[in-house]
Amino acid sequence: MIGFVLLVYCSVFWMSGYARDAWYQNVSALAVDYYRARHAKSVTVFSCWAVEERYDFFSRTTNAGMMVDFMEPTSEAVARLQPNRMSQGGLLIDVSSCATLMSELWQMDHELNKLLLGNLHWMILERNVSLERENTSESEIVDGLPPRLELLYNVRFRTLEMMPYTSVVLAFPKATGKWEVWELFKPYRKAVLSKENITSNYTPTVNGHETLSRQLMARRNIEVRRRNLQGYSMPCGAAITAPEYFKGMDDRSDVHDVFAKVNFPYIEELMHDLNFTLNMVQVDKGGYKHNGTFSGLMGKFQNHSVELGCIGTLMRTERLEVVDFMIVTLIIRSSIIFRQPPLSIVANIFELPFSVGVWACCFGLMAIYWIAMLMIRYLANGERFTPIESLVFIFGTMCQRGFEMMPPHFNGTRLLMFSLQLTSFFIITSYSASIVALLQSPSRAITSVGDLVRSPLKAGVMDSSYGRVYYQESQDPDVQDLYRKKIKSHGEKGFMEPNEGIARVRQEMFAFEAEVNAAYKIIKDTFEPEEVCKLQELEAIKLAPFGIPIVKGSKYRELIRQRLMRQREVGIIRRFNIIWIHQKPQCENQNSGYSSVGLVEMRFLYFFLAVGFLIAVMTLGGERAWWREGAKKLKSRPAIIKRKS
Repeated sequence: MIGFVLLVYCSVFWMSGYARDAWYQNVSALAVDYYRARHAKSVTVFSCWAVEERYDFFSRTTNAGMMVDFMEPTSEAVARLQPNRMSQGGLLIDVSSCATLMSELWQMDHELNKLLLGNLHWMILERNVSLERENTSESEIVDGLPPRLELLYNVRFRTLEMMPYTSVVLAFPKATGKWEVWELFKPYRKAVLSKENITSNYTPTVNGHETLSRQLMARRNIEVRRRNLQGYSMPCGAAITAPEYFKGMDDRSDVHDVFAKVNFPYIEELMHDLNFTLNMVQVDKGGYKHNGTFSGLMGKFQNHSVELGCIGTLMRTERLEVVDFMIVTLIIRSSIIFRQPPLSIVANIFELPFSVGVWACCFGLMAIYWIAMLMIRYLANGERFTPIESLVFIFGTMCQRGFEMMPPHFNGTRLLMFSLQLTSFFIITSYSASIVALLQSPSRAITSVGDLVRSPLKAGVMDSSYGRVYYQESQDPDVQDLYRKKIKSHGEKGFMEPNEGIARVRQEMFAFEAEVNAAYKIIKDTFEPEEVCKLQELEAIKLAPFGIPIVKGSKYRELIRQRLMRQREVGIIRRFNIIWIHQKPQCENQNSGYSSVGLVEMRFLYFFLAVGFLIAVMTLGGERAWWREGAKKLKSRPAIIKRKS
């Protein structure tokens, strides 16, 4: 009797060991085939396998070109796990081993959510599954998970963020010995599990990974199911920096908040594409970091009040702490728009027609003619003009004004005067023509920010949150000087609405920093064609590109990024950029119009007139004193003669 009992016990023990070994062999083959089909480079195993089983699995995975790491499913091990985001990886969870630790594993929702990545492929293994479908046909078994198993994993994954672009599969054996592999995901956090069948009749074979690869490739035709978020109300944030002008996202009459209005059509397209709705939260600015805390929209992302940005925001480095940017949707330049000051303001136009060499030749010519007239007077003894009279005649001739003097006696003197008058005629004609052109010509005095700082132009900046920030953060010394001397010194008056700033550019000697989109629209509406030709631009601050943000670590990131990339590929993004972004006005007739000559242009003449008047008065005073002194000497001379006699 005792021998019979021992025989039965040994048989049961041998059968259980055989069953376990068969289970383990199937699990190893399935896991290796699946991760080879996923092109994984490394696999982490959460299990309580024996040493022999671990060694065998290690041999299988290394032979397949993968690294393997075994961990017990404890909180310390899960927290220590840092998956490689640059390559494909695997996470194998055998829930049939160490049941107590596995039950604790599903409570670590915070740590597990960090492991739900698009490139980390989970495989969960179930062993003791009751199909509860013994009376159904084989074809009906494929229609869904066993009810008990589906209910179990809805409970386990209740707090996990298994969004559409995570990769989680559940595998379990059928009564026939074949394996079923199901892919699980949720359209949003509180949704019930959605499931897709990968295979219902997997049998470990030599080329099993190729079979799984073909089945995974075939699933791409039904990927549209993963893009159905089932009407999820997604928290979406929008920053409207000028709410007093805001009339809606489709209002093109207003130039404010263009970064919001351009990007919102992409979000609307995503709504139809992915079947979700918006729960919009509106704030008054994009947000910047102060003392470790973000304000505005970035603050909403920081406290997880919103999931997605309904607008485009500047892709600044510090914002990457709380958001991920998916693609660049908009690039806006910010330029300093101004009119070059007239040449007469920045230079003395009355000395510009001739170069220094020409001026020197003119004065040299006058000196030669004066010397020649003096030589004729003293050598011929027939000419009656004095040296002063000849000098005044030369100056009058060069200025085309002439001088009253006695006709010359010799023909040589007449020819000399004629040649001087003919030469002065051509010189004064060239000078006058150049003056007319210079009065209508803009200068090229301002070609950099430093030139603008040193110019007489006043300056202002479009009233925007980023304008203040970028000027204060700039490391360019010229930009710092511009902000300190011409903008900050005026306080809040240095920041103004684009309508006011562009109007001052048109009416005054004023430089205005603004978004080119806003500036171009106002210029098209208010400037004459010839005025457009006089505008110049400088770039003082360089704005970062605008991108659509999503909360840091969001499981929707890859899904939304791919759909936005599709919008770019099919031309949707380009189309709305063309609709919303105003192009630079073209200079159609550069030579039309004219500039009136004002007091500013004539200021050097007034100065010369004042200097000439002062010299004339001083000369007159000197002459009167000289003649008065001479008259006194003449009066005193007869008295001296009488005393001597």
